[in-house]
Amino acid sequence: MQSHSHKIIIWLIVHCLIFSSCLSAGCGKNGDKVKVAVPLRDINAVKEDHTKELMAIPGVVGVYVGALENGTPCIGVMVVKKSPELEKKIPKELEGHPVRIDETGVIKPL
Repeated sequence: MQSHSHKIIIWLIVHCLIFSSCLSAGCGKNGDKVKVAVPLRDINAVKEDHTKELMAIPGVVGVYVGALENGTPCIGVMVVKKSPELEKKIPKELEGHPVRIDETGVIKPL
């Protein structure tokens, strides 16, 4: 027969396992998956590492570090003309940093 303290320890272990598995699965209020992207690297380094691949997308004319309307730092992608096709090709976030698409038209050096 198990002692009372032994039962409490088992109960605690079981509940800790359930809690930690829920956290690692990203459970929401209704058991829905919640994706939380946490930036691990500096936004400038992320922009530098992804500029070449973004610039290779037809219609992209520039990449920069900026901010969203709420002040959150973002990676800006300048395009000649915004289109659903381009929006599919350009990621919504890069390494946890949000990406904003700006229609700028053609950019020419002075």
